[in-house]
Amino acid sequence: MRKIFIELIDPENVATFFVDNSNRQFQLAREILESKASKIPEGDTEYMLKEYVLGLERQLSWANGMISEMKPRLMASTGRQKGKAQ
Repeated sequence: MRKIFIELIDPENVATFFVDNSNRQFQLAREILESKASKIPEGDTEYMLKEYVLGLERQLSWANGMISEMKPRLMASTGRQKGKAQ
């Protein structure tokens, strides 16, 4: 179902969807943990937070890798645009 949903997102709306959805996920995770933290054993809370940190680090690594891959294309595109203006 996820693939179908992804295909239905209009390319013009991807940026907004991506940012908004990421922010909502972070907020939901935080609200869940904060509202239930007093009812969860501290060891479980620590485990959850450590796993969350690992997930965030993986996402950060992925995002930085994507940016690194895009930089040469962005620089080339910017150079072409400057050349056209002259």
